[in-house]
Amino acid sequence: MKAYAIRERGVAGAAVNQYAPFYLWHDAAAMGHFLVGGGGFDRIIRSFGRPPVAHGTVLAVITGPAHPTGPQPVAGPARSGLADAPTPTIAPTTPATTPVIASAVAPTAASRLVTRLPADPDTDGMGPGLDARVAHETDALAALAGRAGLHTAALTLDPRRWELTRFALWADATAAAEDTEDYQVLHVCMPGPAPLPAGRRW
Repeated sequence: MKAYAIRERGVAGAAVNQYAPFYLWHDAAAMGHFLVGGGGFDRIIRSFGRPPVAHGTVLAVITGPAHPTGPQPVAGPARSGLADAPTPTIAPTTPATTPVIASAVAPTAASRLVTRLPADPDTDGMGPGLDARVAHETDALAALAGRAGLHTAALTLDPRRWELTRFALWADATAAAEDTEDYQVLHVCMPGPAPLPAGRRW
C-alpha cells in the first residue's frame, strides 16, 4: 500500500513543507527491490537526490470502516489517546469469519504518532518490560478499528531508536486522532489480489 502524503507550512501546525510518502510492504524483499533494485526509487533519486528513509518492522496492521473490508463503525465516544485505550485482541479479519460492513472512502488525511520506548524498570527480573509496553501500544492501535473514518492503521518499530510509530489513514482530517502530526493525502494505491497483512505481526 502506498500513501502519498504532504504537509504544508502553516497548515495543521506544520513548520515546513514536507513530502512524506508512506509504504506498507508485504515483505522486506519488495522494499529492497524498490529502494535499490530498480523498483522505482531510482527515479526519485534522479529528480531530488537520495533522501534518508525512515523504516521499521511492522508489528500490527488494522483496517477501519473507511476501508473496503473494514468493520462497521462502533457507536460511542471516540478515543484518540493511548493511555485510555481498552485492550482488545487484534486478529486477522477474513470474509469467512467476519461480516464485511463498511462504507469505503478514499483517504484524504493521515496522522503520525511517534512514541519513544522508555527504559522501563525490570519489575519481574525477566527483562526491561518492552513486551508489555509494546503490547499496550498494539492494543491501543486495535482500539482505533471501530473509529468512523479510519481506513488503515499500522504500528511499526524502529529498534535503532527504540521508537514506535503509529501511522493512520483517515477519510478526512476531522476523523483523525488528536495529538498527532497531521498530513494531507493526495493519493493512495492499494495492493492487488493479495490482502494487506492483518492483525498482530509479532
